[in-house]
Amino acid sequence: MTTIASAQEALSHWHQALAVATGGKIFTTHGCSWAWQPVRKRLILLFPESPEQSGLRPALAEGQRLGARRVEAWVNAGSDSAELKAAGFSDNAQVSWHAGPLAIPMDRWAGKIRLGNNVPEATGADASELNVTNLWRDLSSQLSSGHPALRRVEHALARTDEGEIVGRGFAQQGLGGQLMVHSLAVGKEHRRQGIGTALLHGLSRSMINPLSPPDEEVAVELLAAATPSSADFFSANGLKLLGRGRHMVLRSWS
Repeated sequence: MTTIASAQEALSHWHQALAVATGGKIFTTHGCSWAWQPVRKRLILLFPESPEQSGLRPALAEGQRLGARRVEAWVNAGSDSAELKAAGFSDNAQVSWHAGPLAIPMDRWAGKIRLGNNVPEATGADASELNVTNLWRDLSSQLSSGHPALRRVEHALARTDEGEIVGRGFAQQGLGGQLMVHSLAVGKEHRRQGIGTALLHGLSRSMINPLSPPDEEVAVELLAAATPSSADFFSANGLKLLGRGRHMVLRSWS
């Protein structure tokens, strides 16, 4: 059964994988777990139970040394955030956790969904982040064998029949068999055409055992951290609201 706690773990594993796959690192400071993602110049604090200044100060100093342009904190809704606020963090858009199997069939969009990291048009940070799809196969990464972030990751790309890229997304296999959906995006001028739903179906199929009987229906449970602008989309696709969390951003380095 998917819980908010397992959803938080899944998001932590994603940010850890993304950090390592893009040449960054993960580290801890006095009970605080951090992920440094250099291609976005982003330092992320992952669900601290009781953050204190002794854990925040050295990590923020490291962030300044590394040249971080953005510092974020993902926080359980029930956690005390007084120390984070004292350090300069404030609430960003609220996150809502959604989970469940897809309820809408993929028959509304005529384009193509392609799986894999072969995206010749990708540049910069977008191109670097595609490396996360190979991390779970990389025995030379800084993550030890069996680390929970070393879970299978798939990337899905939506193209029109003319070859134009109109959407993309990632999914990482969770410890409980769920698929955590990340960075799902559709171009503004192409929304409400079924592309987002098609991407969800493509990511769901990417993890199904190809040796399963063809007539055997497998209900894959998806898990997503939604922003206020995407919550209705996930709900419409059958994912139920689990609860809410907090996403905080450092507004000041003081």
